[in-house]
Amino acid sequence: MDFVLTKIDKQLDNHRSLDQHLNELNRKVMELNGVREDTDSRINAELQPRKKLKREVQLWLENVERINGEVQNLNERIGESSTLRRGFHADDVLRRTREVEELIQQGKFQEGLVVDNPQWIGQVLSTRRLSGEGTKARMEEIWKCLMDDEVEKIGVWGMGGVGKTSIMKLINNQLLQEREKFDIVIWITASKEISIAKLQKDIASQIKVTFCGDECETRKAGMLFETLSRKSRFVVILDDIWEPVSLEKVGIPEPSTGIKLVLTTRSLEVCQQMGCRAIKVKPLVEEEAWNLFSEKVGRDILNVTGVKPIAKKIAKRCGGLPLGVITVASSMKGQKQFWFFFFFEKN
Repeated sequence: MDFVLTKIDKQLDNHRSLDQHLNELNRKVMELNGVREDTDSRINAELQPRKKLKREVQLWLENVERINGEVQNLNERIGESSTLRRGFHADDVLRRTREVEELIQQGKFQEGLVVDNPQWIGQVLSTRRLSGEGTKARMEEIWKCLMDDEVEKIGVWGMGGVGKTSIMKLINNQLLQEREKFDIVIWITASKEISIAKLQKDIASQIKVTFCGDECETRKAGMLFETLSRKSRFVVILDDIWEPVSLEKVGIPEPSTGIKLVLTTRSLEVCQQMGCRAIKVKPLVEEEAWNLFSEKVGRDILNVTGVKPIAKKIAKRCGGLPLGVITVASSMKGQKQFWFFFFFEKN
């Protein structure tokens, strides 16, 4: 009888203290969720390309999600319990409170939230859909050359705005899926005013080489060469080259089996002087250019009486260059641009 009374007294004590403990638990959960929000903000700042979340951070986020669900369920069970049975949940409340307190402490992550991602081999680039059968055929040809061990240097050449960069961006992203074939894919935008120093700086940032600032070009080239030589399989894409580039002066190992160089240029001579297999990208044929123009300008314009013939003349003047077609058509998109067409026709 004394045992029963003692147990009843304990349950009454638990009942009286339960609300206090439950309020403390819910307060701690709110604190934990505040830590989670701060952690989410830190993740957005730290999770850059070539980085991934630490496994302990992933597990912590999963545990925070789990404990939130468990506390919600516990609150519901207590709310549905009779007055006599509410006290039976006291141990659960205390146990969950201790776990939440531990998660709050674990969530500080003073050593950071991310680590290097060993699976990162290059930067994904923004792309657009290619237009024209000829353009798609050139992309397939470039890809076959990249997969062919006998082809080490590829020169993609053609007029400005013909789509060379667009093709290579798509290929860059496709190469990133070939982790078993390449260790790293390096994309460098060169442009007309590019210098050896700028090329070296851009390559260094992608292969984790740090220059102190007082090295000469020759020493920088040596540092890049040494790092790249440790990688047996990689691709270097030099976009928009205007004149031949000395790979030795930059620090790029001469392409061989497993090492590929791809450049885009307006000049066939550049391809030849750098020993590349030249692949020419040609403008769109008239029908392909019109289809692209129609897609970008919108049907609302083309359905206006008298506009279509004028629009075809404009599309033709773009010379089959996708960049020109897209730029002009996009600027005319929308019904209000009709007056521009009208002005163009009169002049």
